[in-house]
Amino acid sequence: MTPWICTRCSEDQIAFGALPAVLLCHTCREADAARTRFTEAGAGVPARYRNLTREGWCSRFQSPWPAELEHWAGEPQWVAIWGPTGTGKTGLATVLLAEHLRTGRRGHWISGPELSRRIQRDFANAEDVIVPLLVTPLLVLDEPLTGAAADWYLERLVLITRTRDEQCLPTIVTSQLLPELIAAPSTMAPPPLLSRWLSGLRIEAGGEDIRLQEALG
Repeated sequence: MTPWICTRCSEDQIAFGALPAVLLCHTCREADAARTRFTEAGAGVPARYRNLTREGWCSRFQSPWPAELEHWAGEPQWVAIWGPTGTGKTGLATVLLAEHLRTGRRGHWISGPELSRRIQRDFANAEDVIVPLLVTPLLVLDEPLTGAAADWYLERLVLITRTRDEQCLPTIVTSQLLPELIAAPSTMAPPPLLSRWLSGLRIEAGGEDIRLQEALG
């Protein structure tokens, strides 16, 4: 029986055999495992948006981190981020998801075009695509209104939105337009969707199209 001290929490421990190679107690080992268990790749985040941080976002877009998101951790349930293309909407949403994943919790990222592609690829098993989005603890819906302009897509988007709203599950929605659509709703952006998406934090991304600026040098 050998006493030892955890190098992380400094709590006294006892080894009944050889000392562990890494002197971390069971609780600290579990905490480390939780932080790496759910990765951005596993959550569906595209390679271009992985490993983003608040500092990196602020540097690239030459803008301070939105004060409304400084301490956001799931309340209020809905976060709507809108603005012109190339202004950092997707980056903001992805940073919040990455921070969530690093706490050891699950999350999911999906764009409107990718959601419609997966559903259309196999209508018979569309439920396999939808169910994870209904229950994941944090969902990023990137440009959901750019999915297929079809009833089958809208029906499933409404299902995702209503279910998550009823279950009080945090959801982040990005779009080029959102409040503007309330004044002129369309069949692809019906009031029941907009009402829920815009019922929480509203973040407007502005400025120049950084992506285009970088491409043009």
